[in-house]
Amino acid sequence: MRDAFAQLKDQKVTVFGMSTDDVETQKKFVESHGLPYDLISDPGGLLAKKLGVPVKMGKFAARRALLFKNGKLVWKDDEGATSSQGEDVLRAIKEAQ
Repeated sequence: MRDAFAQLKDQKVTVFGMSTDDVETQKKFVESHGLPYDLISDPGGLLAKKLGVPVKMGKFAARRALLFKNGKLVWKDDEGATSSQGEDVLRAIKEAQ
């Protein structure tokens, strides 16, 4: 998502990352990886579970990408390939139009 962020922003996509890490750990991660988007802290994985994202041992959320339009889930990536997720989302947006 980081590498495709400018294109996603041009498409009016708001990007959030989410993990079960605490806010301080996430801040360090954002800084060390140069992420241009905000992270949501989800200790215990309650939000992840509501979104259908598997959480192992109560603290490790599976890598996923979810695309919502007007509050409805319109696409999801269960593979979680970070190298291509941004391009995959852009392709999904194009196909949904």
